[in-house]
Amino acid sequence: MRITNDLVVDDHEIEERFVRSMGADGQNPRRKATAVELRFDIGRSSLPADVRARLIGLGGRHVTADDVLVVVSRRYRSQVRNREAARKQLLQLLREASEPIAKRVS
Repeated sequence: MRITNDLVVDDHEIEERFVRSMGADGQNPRRKATAVELRFDIGRSSLPADVRARLIGLGGRHVTADDVLVVVSRRYRSQVRNREAARKQLLQLLREASEPIAKRVS
């Protein structure tokens, strides 16, 4: 997954699993695993230290005590669309974390 021109995250660094989810209006409850959960181990990732620190801050409550970022998508009824949505959300977080913080001029 290409974050910036200089920053790339290998797909093997992202753990993906499908979990059961309530569908819209209670459809397909407890029968189909359509929700997707992406887990990205920030501490063991190939990201530079400053990007890892910003990602932990941006992830907020979605980062576990072991510094694993968990992104869940259960918005859609299909695995494919939920997978795309979760990857898009992860990519957005990684891009935000890769941008250096602008220093204030006083």
